[in-house]
Amino acid sequence: MAHVVRAWRASRMIRFLVLIAVLGTTAQVILSRGAGPAQDGISRKTKIIGSERLVSVEPLAEAGTDGQICVPESVANNPALMASLQQENLLSAQRQTASPLMAAVRQQQSGSGGATASTPARPSDAVRQEVAKRRPASTVRDPRNAFASLVVDAARNEVIFAEENNFSVLVYDRMENTPPRAALSEPKRRIQGENTYLEYACGVYVDPPTGDVYVINNDTLNWMTVWDRNAKGNVKPTRKLHTPMATFGLVADEENQELLLTVQDDHAVVTFKKNAKDLEGPVRLLQGPKTRMADPHGIAVDPKTGLIYVTNWGTVNEREPGGPPRFGHALWPIGRNNNIPGTGRFEPPSITVYRKDASGDTAPLRVIQGPRTGLDWPTSIAVHPDRGEIFVANDTADTVTVYRTTDNGNVAPIRVLKGPGSMIKNPTGVALDLVNNELWVANFGSHSATVFPVDAAGDPTPKRVIRSGRSDEGAPMLGNPHTLAYDSKRDEILVSN
Repeated sequence: MAHVVRAWRASRMIRFLVLIAVLGTTAQVILSRGAGPAQDGISRKTKIIGSERLVSVEPLAEAGTDGQICVPESVANNPALMASLQQENLLSAQRQTASPLMAAVRQQQSGSGGATASTPARPSDAVRQEVAKRRPASTVRDPRNAFASLVVDAARNEVIFAEENNFSVLVYDRMENTPPRAALSEPKRRIQGENTYLEYACGVYVDPPTGDVYVINNDTLNWMTVWDRNAKGNVKPTRKLHTPMATFGLVADEENQELLLTVQDDHAVVTFKKNAKDLEGPVRLLQGPKTRMADPHGIAVDPKTGLIYVTNWGTVNEREPGGPPRFGHALWPIGRNNNIPGTGRFEPPSITVYRKDASGDTAPLRVIQGPRTGLDWPTSIAVHPDRGEIFVANDTADTVTVYRTTDNGNVAPIRVLKGPGSMIKNPTGVALDLVNNELWVANFGSHSATVFPVDAAGDPTPKRVIRSGRSDEGAPMLGNPHTLAYDSKRDEILVSN
């Protein structure tokens, strides 16, 4: 019996040693292949990673070309969802292979034009021309005029609008009042066209003595344009002035014959001579962390006190001075290339107050800021010097808030205009008619301008309304759209403005 046990144990040991030998031989063959010649154009090499060995690397097939997809187990157990994903994957593959234009692009990318896998070749002129011929399947556009900002010319009984949707300046009679059932009111004059140097017009001013019209563009065209008051159509401006990028607010200091402009991106106020033109530079610059400006928009001058009021949305970063003067001007704002990394932040919206001749990195005299103020994207501001009041259009709050010119800190407004009766919707412009004691509001969200008594409060009914579209038409709220995305779950397009 003992002999049988010993024989069984010896037999088991022999089998175990044979198995070890086979496994060792197999591993050697595999590793020798990995270090050997390329297979199917792919070099296989063994790499040691810690105590583990990477034996070989094989690229996956190009996504969407073989109809196969890899999904989580929870998705794989859902037959309906799997069927939907497989169908979408198949359609994607068909689109990629069936399009002659895509085939041409693929051929161009795989050619010898200096392209690599990470830097595809530039499409040929023929391919680009083919793309240029494509017609859109659909277009989302607001054909109506969008009143961005306005100014009242009481001496000539007119109101002038800077209009953003269609790149124009519109002039109406001050007493225009669109009937409730009318589609819109046509302007008396319109400046519009390729010759006008108008794009995304956001700020307007009228010279009291001459009636000349001054207009600034925001993000897309760095020119301020000036026209004779009777100009209309596709006409060249009388003169134009090169301005910093992203100017928004415009006001004049008539006493000193100067123009003051807010610059959103650079958190600054630049001052030019009123008669400046072409490439003339600023005469003064207010910029720096002490100013507490943060994405400034509106600006107003109080001629009685010599103060300026600036509305700030609240986004800000700090900048490092230095480098050659921009555009050859020592007083040009420090640009975004001088951003200090890590200094970007969001501040609460505010109104900052300075002397009108303030320059450099000067702290404000007062700041209106805090939750009680009701400020919410404060976009435009106007001063009533006789009443000692400032009026602010709050875009996203659908309000006009009124403060004392002496207010400071976290103070509540003395009056608020808001409500369906007022028709105030996404207001981006406010203006005061000091002769007729009227408050004008430009409503970007409802294709309208509304007129109120200067002391209006609550939810007042407008005295007059000028509309560029039907009262029941909603505005798509497209304003200088930058990027978009498609939400496949809700079948919606998301647009950032």
